[in-house]
Formats: sequence, C-alpha cells, structure tokens
Amino acid sequence: MNHDSEAGGYPSVPEFGEVDENVLASLPDGSRIVGIKGSGRSYWTRTARLDAILPDGSKQAFFLKVAEGDNCKGMMQGEYESMKAFMQFSPNFIPRPISWGTFASNPNLHFTLSQFREFSQELPDMKSTCAHLAELHLKSHSAGIQKFGFPVNTYNGSLAQDNRWTDNWEQFFAQQLRGILKLEEKVRGPQTEEMQQILQQIFTKVIPRLLRPMETGGHSITPSLLHGDFWHGNVSTDILTGEPVTYDASAFWGHNEYDIRTMTKRARYEFGAAWQTEYLKLYPAAYPEEDFGARSDLYLLRSKAHDSALFSNSPRFRQILVEHAESLVEAYGEGYEGWLKSPRGRRHDG
Repeated sequence: MNHDSEAGGYPSVPEFGEVDENVLASLPDGSRIVGIKGSGRSYWTRTARLDAILPDGSKQAFFLKVAEGDNCKGMMQGEYESMKAFMQFSPNFIPRPISWGTFASNPNLHFTLSQFREFSQELPDMKSTCAHLAELHLKSHSAGIQKFGFPVNTYNGSLAQDNRWTDNWEQFFAQQLRGILKLEEKVRGPQTEEMQQILQQIFTKVIPRLLRPMETGGHSITPSLLHGDFWHGNVSTDILTGEPVTYDASAFWGHNEYDIRTMTKRARYEFGAAWQTEYLKLYPAAYPEEDFGARSDLYLLRSKAHDSALFSNSPRFRQILVEHAESLVEAYGEGYEGWLKSPRGRRHDG
C-alpha cells in the first residue's frame, strides 16, 4: 500500500489513463512511462503508481496524487511545500517530493508527484517512529526560525490552515483554531448560544492558562517543523527498509508537542499513551511539565474541530467537539491570572 489515509469516498477525478504532459515534464527529459495503476487510498484525492524507464535505462516508480477544484490547488501546493521542508531535516522519514502543478489537459485538476515507496499495512515500530519524529523536531531548530507559521497555507484534509506568521505560540494556536471553527460553522450552521459561551472561555481562559506559561517568566518555545496531521493513518513501514515513513503532511512551525497529541488514550488513534512516553524520552515536555497532559487535550480540541468540519453529515462530531471543549473549561477555566495566584503560578512568576 502507499499513502493510505482515512478512506471513505473519492472526489470526481477521472480514472487515470494517459499521463498528463505537465506530470511528464516533472520527470527527467526522455523518461518513458511504462505503467500506471491505482495505488493506496485517499479520502480527498485519487492516487496512482507510475512506472517509468529513465533516460539511463533504469526503472523507477513514482507516486501521483490528483485532486479536483480550486481548493485542491492549494492542497497540492501545501503538501508539496510541507514535504520539501521535511527534506532539509529528515529526508529518510518521507517519500521524496518531486513536483506539484496543474494538468495541461484540464486546469481544474492539480497534482503532486513524489518518490514511490511501498508500505506494509502494519503499525510501524514505536521506538523507531518516535525517534524519527523527535529527530525532525529537534534538527529543525537549526533553521533558526523564530516565529510560528508557514510560508503557505497547508491543508488538514481539505481544510486550509491559517498559517500566517505570529510571534508567539499562544497567538498562532488561537489563530488556527478560530479559522477551523469558522469553517466548521460554515458547513454545519450557526453555533448554539451554549457552544459560543464555551468556546469563548476556551479563547479567553483555557488557551492563555495552558499555553502562556511556556512563553513567559523567562520561558520560551523554539518553533519546530511539524507534520501537522501525525496520526496512525499517515505513517507506515517501508517494506524495503523496515523503517517508518510519514506522508500527507500539513506542515507549520509550531510547538513540537502538537504533533504528539494523537498519542493519548483520550484520542481515537492507535498509537496510545506509551508512544508519548517514548517520544518524551527524546524530547522532554516543555515547562511546566505538569501541564503536558492538559496541553495534549487542548491540542486535541483542534482535531475535534477538524472532524466536525470535515464530517458535517454526522451531528455527533459537533457534540464531541462541544463536550471536549466543556471538559477543558471545567478543568482550566481559572485562566492564566487565576493560575498565577496559585502556588505553582507564584513560583513561575517569581
């Protein structure tokens, strides 16, 4: 299998036939396509393996992803730029990106082209996966990025993330969450008054309470290059190397712990809390360490908002979002100022 993601439906992209000339132009001059077939599953795109003979006579396989519509043009660019950024710090952890563009034969179809790597369907090794992810996060510090954001918008599923640069993580996380909630409301309809009140508390109380301590009182966060959608559906084992490989990134520069929010017993993911423990051996939790679990729950709120926006045909997803937000308000609704008055907060401020 190659590049599996959460399956469930396909856009109306035509079946693959003759390879478009702009895709061919991404290959070395003189390359010849000798085979094309569907490969893997993707909720938002059609995907295929291209087998080619290169000018030197060698054979090579490529992975083609095609999506339809104006929104998908941004999706393809965002994914390509995400994987291109990864190449600087962890090139073996991803399929090598080659190009992105628009079909010459149909300006409504957009594509990415990358190295083809054959994957097993089994969950990859925990220690190796956590080591690769921590390596990506830590090595990316060498880029010297001091702000939070990304040069282009990237897409979580079919939803654009607001990647405008900010000076601090609290501001950036709130910016992205507001953007997703606006998309959620657009597809589901107006929020109830109760939901509005709960979400207001998230922005005015919970986010400052859980994120501001990391960037005040002499503490700071070094932005890491994040995958942005790191869950068990976006990581596999390379059959040839036995090593983990990740794909379908929606990257941005942010707090490294955001990428491991899916490694928790509270999530619907297969990683489990042991994966967080393994990762934290390599990249310890930020200050204050005792808030690590709470931050994971806050970061999961964004995942709940994504789910509610992406799968708007099920009312249950909005209810899950509201219930998760309500639990955060109940636990951390004292806000940053209230926390500063506590013994832990006084130690922080001092």
